[in-house]
This record gives sequence, structure tokens and C-alpha cells, in this order.
Amino acid sequence: MFMNGPERSDETRTFLFLAGIAAAGLAVAIGFHLIWGALIPRNDPLPKAAIFDPALRVALTEYGTSVTETRAVFTASTPQGTRTVSNCSDYMKLLDQGVRAAPGEPDEVLDTYRNCPLLFLLRQARQPVTYLAPLSHLAGTIAERLDIGTLPAEFRPPLSAKDDESPFRPRFVVDEENLRFSSADNSWSMTILASGSFSGNGREDIAARIDRGQSRRYVILSARPNGSLAASSPESLAMTTTLPVRLR
Repeated sequence: MFMNGPERSDETRTFLFLAGIAAAGLAVAIGFHLIWGALIPRNDPLPKAAIFDPALRVALTEYGTSVTETRAVFTASTPQGTRTVSNCSDYMKLLDQGVRAAPGEPDEVLDTYRNCPLLFLLRQARQPVTYLAPLSHLAGTIAERLDIGTLPAEFRPPLSAKDDESPFRPRFVVDEENLRFSSADNSWSMTILASGSFSGNGREDIAARIDRGQSRRYVILSARPNGSLAASSPESLAMTTTLPVRLR
């Protein structure tokens, strides 16, 4: 038996109505996905090309070995008792217990652990969505925007004589080829080691090493809302990151 005209017409209208609802739902889902993708920073792993320092690149490639290899051994008091530290994994657990320094230990012992928090941050870092500058102008951009007042006092560059061109800032000699800039007398230098989003906000942060005389320190440079770059220690950032700790 064939359906009559009105019955076929009702079924057609029902089908078109349901199809319209499905199409609208699909459009809403696609729109929501696009908006969500625009608001939430991507979570792409940090590419090896973003690590400019060869030694750091090797250390990250062999991360398990790097964090467990024996370094200078020392002991430190923690809320849970005395802890012996002999490798990066021990050192990061020490920091996690709120111990930021080991009083009485010579600098040459602690210096062997300076790059441990940086290795941890690089392991957790993600590819930025927004960048400070093209790589060919990165060192110059950092030299212009660096707030030297945020650096550790003993690792600030020497100030040049006051003049009309640069009344309050030191004179920097910029070497873009080696991603480095230094004071005019070369007694202070900053070398850019890696670029990545360390805090998880999608913006580019810079890992850098400061050399002043025989002393060395690592810093993370992050952009402020006013455009200046503020320095923080890898230790403090590593301990406040919301990313999961992966020591091995």
C-alpha cells in the first residue's frame, strides 16, 4: 500500500527538522572547538631546535642519566630530617621540601647543581604561541627590554657612565650570531640557552646564563604587561609550575 501525500509530507518535514537540529548542533560544536583552541594555549612539546645550547640539548636527550648521575655530594637539613644530595633528582626533591640553599656548602659544590631546575623546566616546557622577536633579533630585543633590577644583585651588569643616549642603562655589545650580549668591558655577559613556554601561558620565556667573572647563574626571562623582561630563578619557577613533576 502506498502512502498518501499528506503522510509523506509530514515525514519529510520531520526529517528536515531533525536534520536541521543535527546541523545546528554540529555547527555549535565546531564553533566551540575553534573558540576553545584560540583561548587555550597549544600544548605542543618543546622542539629540540628551541634549545640553542648543545650541552643542554644532550642533557635533555639523555634526561634519565642527567638527573641521576652523581655530582658533588652534600647534606642539608629539611623538615623531614637530614637529606643527602648526590644528583639532580635529589636536589629537586630538596627544593620541593622548601630548602632553597645549603648553608655552609661552598659555591663550587652548589654550582654543580645550578642547571638542575633548568633541566626540569626544559623537560616540562611547551612550544610558545607568541614570541618576543624573530630569532635573528632575539638577543638585541632582550638587551633592550631587560629589567636589570630583577637580576640577582651580584649578577647585574656594570652600569656605564651616564650620557645623553643611555642615561640609566648599561652599554651592551650584542652578538646575535651566538645569541649573546655583554657589557662593553666584557666583564659580564648573558647567553640565551633556550626558548619556550615555561609557565604554561603560551608566551615565550627565555632561559639564559649569566657569567660575571668566575661566577655563573641561570635565569628565566618573562615578559611583563609593560613589555619589559623580568628575571626569575629556575628554582622558584620549577617549584611553582602546575605541570607534573617528572624527575626520571
